[in-house]
Parts: sequence; structure tokens; C-alpha cells
Amino acid sequence: MKKELLTRRSWTLILLSLLLSWSCLSVANAQSIGEKKVTMDLKGASVKTFFYVMEKQTGLNFICSADLVKSLPPVIVKVNKKPALEVLDMVMASLNCKYVINGTLVTVTRYEREVQNRSLSGLLTDEKGEILPGVSVRVEGANIQAVTDDKGHYSLKLPVHACSVVYSFIGMKSSKIVLAKGTSPIQKNVRMFSDNTLNEVVVTGYQTISKERVTGSFSKVTADELKTKRYDNLSQLLEGEVPGFNTSSSLIRGTTTMNGDASPLYVIDGFPVENTRYNQYGSLEEKLPQLNIEDIKSITVLKDAAAASIYGARAANGVVVIVTKKAEKKRTSVSFSSSLTWHPYSFYDKRLTNASDMIDLEKEWAQENPNLQGGQAASYAQSLLDNKVYTSQGITNILNYYAGNLPQSTMEDNLNSLASRGYQYYKDVSKYAKRDAFYQQYYLTVGRGSEHNNFTASVSYRNNRLNDRYSSNNAWGVDLKDILDLNRWLTVEVGDYSYFNKQKTQTFDPLSENYYSYEPYDRLKNSDGTNYTYTQDSRLSNSNLSIIKNNGLYNLDITPLDEISRNIRNLDSFTNRIYGKLNANIFSWLKYNVMFQYEYSYDKTKQLYDKESYYVRQFVDKYATSNGTSTTFNVPYGDIYYRSNQTSKAYTFRQQLNFDRTFGGIHNIVALLGHEVRKNVLDYDNSTLYDYDPQMLTYALVNQGVLNSTYGLLGGYGLSSNDFAYLRYIDNRYISVYANAAYTYDDRYMATASIRWDRSNLWGTNSKYQKNPIWSLGAAWNINREKWFHVSWIDRLKFRLSYGIAGNVAKNAAPYMTASYFKNTNVGGTYGSVTSRPNPNLRWEKTTTTNIAFDFAVLHNRLSGSIEYYNKMGVDLLANTMGVPTEGFGYNTYMINNGKMRNQGIELSLNGQIINTRDFGFNVSTNFSYNKNKVVYVNVTAPVYYLQLDYPQSYPVIGNPYTSIYAYKWAGLSADGLPQVYGDDGKPTTQNPSSLGAIKYVGSTEPSRLASVNLDFHYRDFDFSCLWVYKGGYKMRNTDLAMLNNSYNSTMYSYMANIGPVNKNIIHRWRTSGDEHNTDIPRAVFGESPLFSDASYTIYSYSDINVIDASNLRLANVSLSYALPRQWISHVHLSNARFQMNMENVFTFAHSKSAKYLLGGYNAPNYVLGLYLDF
Repeated sequence: MKKELLTRRSWTLILLSLLLSWSCLSVANAQSIGEKKVTMDLKGASVKTFFYVMEKQTGLNFICSADLVKSLPPVIVKVNKKPALEVLDMVMASLNCKYVINGTLVTVTRYEREVQNRSLSGLLTDEKGEILPGVSVRVEGANIQAVTDDKGHYSLKLPVHACSVVYSFIGMKSSKIVLAKGTSPIQKNVRMFSDNTLNEVVVTGYQTISKERVTGSFSKVTADELKTKRYDNLSQLLEGEVPGFNTSSSLIRGTTTMNGDASPLYVIDGFPVENTRYNQYGSLEEKLPQLNIEDIKSITVLKDAAAASIYGARAANGVVVIVTKKAEKKRTSVSFSSSLTWHPYSFYDKRLTNASDMIDLEKEWAQENPNLQGGQAASYAQSLLDNKVYTSQGITNILNYYAGNLPQSTMEDNLNSLASRGYQYYKDVSKYAKRDAFYQQYYLTVGRGSEHNNFTASVSYRNNRLNDRYSSNNAWGVDLKDILDLNRWLTVEVGDYSYFNKQKTQTFDPLSENYYSYEPYDRLKNSDGTNYTYTQDSRLSNSNLSIIKNNGLYNLDITPLDEISRNIRNLDSFTNRIYGKLNANIFSWLKYNVMFQYEYSYDKTKQLYDKESYYVRQFVDKYATSNGTSTTFNVPYGDIYYRSNQTSKAYTFRQQLNFDRTFGGIHNIVALLGHEVRKNVLDYDNSTLYDYDPQMLTYALVNQGVLNSTYGLLGGYGLSSNDFAYLRYIDNRYISVYANAAYTYDDRYMATASIRWDRSNLWGTNSKYQKNPIWSLGAAWNINREKWFHVSWIDRLKFRLSYGIAGNVAKNAAPYMTASYFKNTNVGGTYGSVTSRPNPNLRWEKTTTTNIAFDFAVLHNRLSGSIEYYNKMGVDLLANTMGVPTEGFGYNTYMINNGKMRNQGIELSLNGQIINTRDFGFNVSTNFSYNKNKVVYVNVTAPVYYLQLDYPQSYPVIGNPYTSIYAYKWAGLSADGLPQVYGDDGKPTTQNPSSLGAIKYVGSTEPSRLASVNLDFHYRDFDFSCLWVYKGGYKMRNTDLAMLNNSYNSTMYSYMANIGPVNKNIIHRWRTSGDEHNTDIPRAVFGESPLFSDASYTIYSYSDINVIDASNLRLANVSLSYALPRQWISHVHLSNARFQMNMENVFTFAHSKSAKYLLGGYNAPNYVLGLYLDF
């Protein structure tokens, strides 16, 4: 009996142990299944379809009665990598069902309501204390849920047993509380925190990647972050927003090329847009792409190889990816904005000598002129008057006195009158030739999004009246986009952008004309109100006046206020981009897209030189000839018509396969494979027609041969064929294959790789240079996602590492010999000159970049940022090298791929929410970057010293920055007050040292340090922000010198001092012996002095004392806005109405007044008033 009882007990224990073990295994299995991540997008699918998708992704098997399946409503669920149990809870709750998991079996039954005898209620707020309506409150594992009301309150009944309650809301981190078993009511207020990383993506142009999975270096700026600025242009928008991006020079992380294109590549909605143009000197330059600035949704700057190498041979300078706005789904939206900007005219005349200072200088000239001291003074003075060596009113009065034409008292009265005028000339310029600039900007966009179609249209208009009285421009931009879902798997997108611009440019500026010289005491208006005229009698020598009179040439008087309205240059520009995209979802994990964009643009310049203008009169006179009895006008008198046409045509075709699939819930592979073809044709021509009649459209023929080889009566000689017509043409073609792959493990570890092959007609005929790939590798680690990482105050900690190669091209280089051909007007026929020698080894420039970075966010994302280190090594750079004399190149240079250059630096960005409450907020964003640029290898040396001073980038020096400045070492003033520099022998000299040894490196023109701080305060509906921008670690040559310049005077057959407006510090110049110990400003030495040397100004201007620190801190933007309360505007169907006032370029702090002036720090700010409405 005992034995039987023992046996029964043993079997009972064994069965209980087996049941317990099985239950534990079931629970463990359920937990492991529940940790799996699922992704699905079901819109009205059956429950059977839901079960099928869950079984495929989790391995679960569902048991449910057929009757129950038929009775259940359709399932609507869209999740991305959500835990399986969380999805199951959500769907079962929506179906009013419950489930039980045994192993991999899930039994689904209809939910029978439990007895609920306790309540849970409370208030939901965000980190600012703002109420959160619409928050989902859900009990895990039960069909119990609620939503907070419009005041943020919630209430629901709970079971008496222990349970977990989850609070979730879009854009917020989910919050979970665990409640113990009980029957008492519970009051629970919950504070939720923003999830800044939720759905944050990086758009590269080829793909869209989650920010959490990016391995490369990028900076992203959204439209919301730019709203405190005026939408003027891309450079102004991005200023201070992107670490390492110098918007003034358009350089990202320093310069990476010597002779190639240094600007970044711009990509708009997936298409590269290159706005290449010929400038007036025949050189290629990249301009910013045209688009409606207000359409911008986000701007992403790709900086390293992992981010940008997919763009191949145009990625070394960085890539700026622009995404434009699209309409929201199931909503019609209308937005309007307008801004009015006032820019007062300003000219910093206080830096210059005034009328009194100039009269003192002119008196000093007379006192120190030895020719005015003896008995020959009268004849000498009359000779200067006759030859118009000096034409200013002050010296003319002095010479008339010495020549006996004017009594001393009259001279003194005249000089005192002139000296009392202060800055009269500049005041007249401001009053009669300039005006305050006024810019108007209007923008309207309409969007409509439905379930299957998305249409957006926007129009922008700009009307700008510039500071020059006859300069203005008007521009229209129209952008149309439509996205249509043809069915569940096929989408079509089309778009068209058109830009129209009309621009008028005043070509005569009274402040910078070379046709006459002015002094601060001069006027533009006579006392009777008529326009002042600089007569030919007051400016031209008697011999030239005789030539004009005897040969019947045209009068050469100049009336500046008449000239400013003549010879206006008109520019008509048009740009059109039209594109189409076809996106096919072959499977949920495999997509194919094909896209095509065609670009067309033209610039048409027309300029009619009025025959009454001084330009035409002097041009006709200059080339006139005489046989002694009659005069021949080789250029006929009449209007001169100049026109130029520049047309650009480009297309881009791309097709691409995209793969994105998750395996086992934790292994994700994203890959793409594509093919791209791009072509760009630029065609430029201009012509000049003489004696043009704009009404009859007629013109006169001219003898180009005579004009090319004959000296005119007033010195005209050597018009070339390019002065009559000029042609340029360029055709660039690319064909590319590319691939990219990324692997992510459990959202913790990421690895990426990309490769691209580009073939182009820009590279050499040697095939090996066409086959070299551009590639990159990257890795990242989300440290905060590790299971062992339990630092509650760190929200995100990510490590990134990348290495790869990006390329760059020189669009004006060619592997073949290029030559220029001309007609020979002397002996007939055609002659040519070699522009560049053949270069079959021409290839793209390569920049290898290593990037190491940490991204972080702490204190519930209140403080976030990143710190990065990069090393960019450029090789095969197209650099100048010494010519080979035996090849006929003499000492000229030519370009080959042998340059090397390095950029190293760090970047830091920080964003902080310092105060974040319901009524008040204070946010700070700051960034800092440091870049060190160094030339590693070139094979070129300046053959003469002045080339190193004037063209340092043509002759870079190994070990120095590419953007170097070179100068003589200052040696102070001599005992006679003359400037001195050290020669290569280390001794002071007052003459030009003629060797490279005397020239020293003194700094770089490119800032090594960039920083910005953006402060944003908001109080209720008011928002105030200010942007400070700092640039440091660079130099500039001071061109605003306190010393008289000099020029060659053909009448005197020698160099003479130019006694004209100069920096006011000349009043502190050397005057007597011993002053050299107290001042560095040279004495005023005039052309008649035995101490005069034209080298004095040269060595002074090229000495290191006039290389000044250009570091500066600028208050770039101040903004104050007010958003009208919603209850005020809802009655007029407005969802948002905002008024905004801005001041741009408020003031600048610099190391010196000269630096501040040269940096534009004395220019008046812009004052902006803006209105922004959303309907």
C-alpha cells in the first residue's frame, strides 16, 4: 500500500514537473517570439491575411474558429519594426479579441469583458507642460484603451489584477507604468518627452536613410529651422547652419582642388543641377541653382566619402541635397508669404581724406616741388597746365598762381573754399547717383493631397530696386509637381520648374570710373542745379585738344549724371527643368525606379552703347586716323550694340533597383544598384555691331584688319577678332554604374559600402583612367541600444567611422591639344596658338577621406550634438607644372594630375533646449569647425618674384595652405620716411627685392575657424532670435592704404604720384626726421621729388605690415516674430498668421577699421518686414 502510494506521488511529481517545464518553455518561447520585430502595411485586409503576415515574420501559428474569422472586421495596421506582441495587442484590441500563446500556437477567441472595478485617470503633458490631446492610453494584453481629450485628461476602467499601461503619441517617446493588484482608484499624471529621432531621415538623392543607420557625415537643416531668416538665396540661408561650410567661398571642409571646380554639387529632388556659365573673361564658373527658395523643405549637406561618394566624380567638394515641399495627404493647403526689404545706401567716406586733407596734400606738393622754387617756376607751371599733368581744381589753382594767371589772394580764397567742402563729392553721389535699395518678395503655394494623388504648385516673384539708380531686376519662379499612385504598386511623379529673370545693370559708376579723376571737394551738380561737366579742356593736354580740333573728332566732355543713365546692360534669363519619375514596388522589399530630367536655360545679354555717351565718343576718336588732309573714322560714329547668348542644355537619365528587407526581425539589408547617363552642353557666343540703328536693325561694316594693325590719332591700336565676335562651346558627357549596400544588425551595428564607375569625355584617352572606381566603406554603432547600456540620462550615443574616395573634375580641361586660331591681318591667312598641350593621362581628381564621429543626445534630448574628425587627402589634383622649353612652352606652366593636398579638421555641433516651458523657451544651437589645409606636393616654382606675390595659387608652395598670401618682411621707415622691407640678404631696402628669398608666407585667405551661435527665445506667441557668425584664422591684403599710389604719365614719360582720395590715416604720415620711430605711414613723396620711386608703393603694399587679420564676429541676423492666436484667425480660415521683422548684417567686430571696411562691416544693414499666412 505504501509502495503504491509512493508510486502515485512520484508520478504526480513527475507530471507536475513536466507541466511546469513545458509551461516555462512556452513562456520563454513566447517571450523570444514577442521580441521579434514585424513590419507591415495593411489597409483593410482580412484577419486571415494578418495571420499569414504574422506567421511569415514570427513563426507563430494561429488557431481561430472559421465563424469568428468571418465575423471580424478588416484589419488596418501600419508598423515598422515593432515588437510582435505589441502589434498583436494592438490588433486584437481593435478586433475585440483576446489570445493565448502556447509555444508557437496562438489561440484567438472573442473577448469577454472582465469585471472592472477600479479606475485610472490623469493628465498628459509634454516636457514644456503643454497639454497633449489625442494620446493613446492602452492596457497591455487587454482590450482596454482610451484617448486623452482636448484638455489632456484621460480616464478608463482597469481590472483588479496587476497590469501595465502604455502611453503613446506620435513624435513622443512611449511611456509605460506598471500597476499592482488593487481596487482603489488611481490618479496618474504622466509627462512625455519628444523623440527627436523618430522618423528622422537623411536624403542623399539616391535613397532615403534613417538617421540612426547613417555611417557618413552629414548636416541637415529643415525649413522650420530656417524660418527666422529671409528667404533670399542658398548661401544666405545656410550661413552659420552647417559646420565646416564657408558660404562666402562655397567651400565645405576647405578647398580640395587647385584648378578644378571647387564648389559643391547641388541636388534638387534627386537630380544633380549644375548651373555652369561662362563669365565675361571666358572662364567657367559655377553659380547657385535656380529654385523657389521658399519651396525648400530640407537641406542636407553630405561631407565625407561614405555620404557623398555615390555621386562619383563630382563629390569631392561635398554635396548639397535639397528636398522641396509636397502637399500633405487628405488636405488642401494654401500658403502665402511676402517680405519687404529696405537696404539704405551707405558709403564709408570717413575713412578717406576730406577736402581739407586733400588741399593740405596739394599745398605740400607745391612746397616740395623744386621746379616751383626758382626762376623757371612760371614756365614750368604753365607747361604742367598745358599738358594737364594735374587736373584737380586745387593744383590747377596753385599752378595758375605760379604761372602768373592768378593773384595769390584769389588762389587762397579758392583753396579755402575748396577745403571747406568736406566730403562734397560723395554726398552728391549719394544724393544724385545712388538710392536706397528696396527688395520685394512674394510667394504663393497651393497643395492638394488625396489618397492616391499629390499636387503642389508654387509661384514666387521678386522685384528688386538696387542701390545704383538705374539697376534693377525682376524674377518669376513657377514650380509644379504631381505624384499619382496608378495602383498599389506603381507611382508616377512629374514636375516642371521655370524661372524668368529680367535684369538691368547700370554700367557707369561715378565712384569707380577711369575716364576722369575726382576729389572730395568736387561736385556733380552746379550751383544753378545743372549737371556738372568735366570738360575736355580741363582734362586733356593741349596737344590732344589740337588733334581733336584739327581732325574734327568728337567732343570728349564727361557729365557723370548724364552718363549713369546710358549704356544700360540688359540681361534676360530663363531656366526650365522638367522631370519624370516612375516608381514600381515589385515586392514589399524590392523596388525599381526610373527617372529622367531635362534642363534648358539661356542668358541673353544686350547692351546698346548710346552714341551720346562718353564711351562711344572716345572709342570712335581713339581709332580715327588721318592722312594729313582728311580724317577717317575707322569705327563709325553711332550706337554700338553688344549682344551675347549663352545656352545650356542638359539631361540626366537614371534607373535603379532598391532592396530593403529585414530577416528574423533583427537583420536588415538595404541595397541599390543603378545606372546613370548625364550630358551637359554649353554654347556661348557674342558679337558687337557698330553704327547700329535699333529701329531699322541696320549696322555698318568695319575693316577689322585696319583696326587690328593701325594706330589711331588718340592711341587706339590692336582690336582683335574677339572684340567683334567670340565663340565658346563645351560638351561634357558621363555614363555611370553604381551600387550601395548597408547591413544593420538589431538597430545596433551598421556597415555600409558603395562603389561607382564613371566614364567621361573629360578624361584621358588611356582606358585605365576610365575604369578606376570611386568607393567608400562605413560603420556605425548605436551604443545606447546595447542591453548592457543603462545610463538613463543618455538618450543617444552613436559612433561612426568611414573611409573612401570621392572625385572631382575640371570642366575646362581636355585630354587633347587645344588651340586658338586668329586671322592674320598683316600677311593674311590664319595663325594659331596652343592653349594647352595634349594630356592623354588626364584623369579625375581623387580625394580620400577618413571620418570619425560621435553623435549624442542627453537629458531627454534636451542637449544633442556631434563631434567629428576628418582627414581629406587629395591626390591626382590638376596642378600647374613647369613647362619644358624644348617643347616650345618656354617658362609657361601647364596642368597635369600631379598635385597633392591635405585638409584635416574637427567639427562640433551642439543643440540645447535650455528652458522649455509652456509660455517661455530658450534654445541655443552652436557649431564650430577647424580646418588645416596644406599643399603636400606640386612641381612648380614661380620663375619671378612678382608672380609669387600676384598669383600665389598658380604657384603653390609645399607645406603652406593653397590659399596662401605672400609678402615682404616689413623693415620700417627709412630716415627719409620711405618704406623699407628686408631683402633676401636680411638687410633693409627701399627698392623691390628681386628674388623669391625675400618673400615670406604670412597667412591664408581662407578661414581655418568657423563658428556660429543661434539664440532663440520665445514667449507665448512671440519669438526672438539672433545669429552670430564667426570667421577666424585668416588674413587679407589691405588695399585701403594711407599712401599715394602712382601711375605712368605719358606726357611726362615717367611715373607720377596720383594725388587723389586716400585713406585718412595719411594725416599721420612721416613729416620730419625722427618720425620713423613713431609711425609706419610713409611720407608723401611726389613725382618731382628726387626721393620718388615707383617701387615705394609696391613694396609698401606687398609688405607684411599690410597683411591684416581678417578674423571677425558678425551679428548676421536678428529676428522678431509674432504669431496671431488661433482663436483670432480661425474665423477667416487661417491656420497660421505670423508677422516677422529682421535685421541682416547688423554689425561686425573686426581687428581693425581697415579689415572691417574691406569685410563690408560699415555697410548699412538690411531691414526686413515679412508676413506669413497658412490657410
